[in-house]
Amino acid sequence: MTLLLTVAALPWVLSVALRVYSVRIDHDFTPQASVIVFPILSMITAFSIAASMVAVAAVLLASEDGLPVTLGVVILGWVAWRLTVVATHGRRIWVSARTAARFGAEAETRGGTVIVDSAEPDAFAVPSGGSAVVITTALADALSTSELDAVIEHERAHLRFRHSFWTQMGEIAAQFDPLLRPVVHQIRHAAERHADETAAVHGRPATMSAVARTALLRTHSARRTSTLDSTGGDVVRRVRALNEPPPAPQRRLTVAAALVLILSFSVISVALFDVAQDVVAPEAGENATSVFR
Repeated sequence: MTLLLTVAALPWVLSVALRVYSVRIDHDFTPQASVIVFPILSMITAFSIAASMVAVAAVLLASEDGLPVTLGVVILGWVAWRLTVVATHGRRIWVSARTAARFGAEAETRGGTVIVDSAEPDAFAVPSGGSAVVITTALADALSTSELDAVIEHERAHLRFRHSFWTQMGEIAAQFDPLLRPVVHQIRHAAERHADETAAVHGRPATMSAVARTALLRTHSARRTSTLDSTGGDVVRRVRALNEPPPAPQRRLTVAAALVLILSFSVISVALFDVAQDVVAPEAGENATSVFR
């Protein structure tokens, strides 16, 4: 039982470690690396936690004592509750994608630009419906030509690098494990920084000005959406970063360490689910696992 509890606790340790480490993500990882590595790491963490809870619950339910069985039921109830939260979030994404798909249908080409007549200054990328960059007339009228070009290139970068997919992967992981919420914030910030750097190839001053002016124009507006827009993330940090040279190349050793964690906890997840399978439905000729004996 001690060994099982020790292994089952490891995913929770990783979850807490990621939460604490989240403040240093943009110091150790480039935006491009962060937006891929940490969604995968978050998803593996959430999956490992689910495996640990199911394994522990299965072993407790196999006991003949009332207290362990009750505790096992409570643990399974918690897992079911978090899965319900994940399913609800997934439905919201689906509804939002269907609503936004019309913009993609209106775009003349895949990833094309759609101008919407609106008094609200806004710009965002829509990956559904063929994908499109949506710009409102209020924002287009307020920005210079170079700034507007930077905004459009920023949004196209979101589409090109599938930032919506990666950020939603992190969001889903955090829906199951709320401890990962600060990590998701950093993933979204990394996606914005990556898009900024892509747009900045055509001029860092214009991109910096576009980010700052768009944020100021949207200060008094409140729009909730699952899409990615040019004012996401920490705008002050983004503007400061654009006032500096581009990020240095990603250190391979740091990425290698993250990959080791991903592989290690993938193995741990498989092992924990195998424990649950041994208890619930042992294979032919296999004795059911029982840590109480």
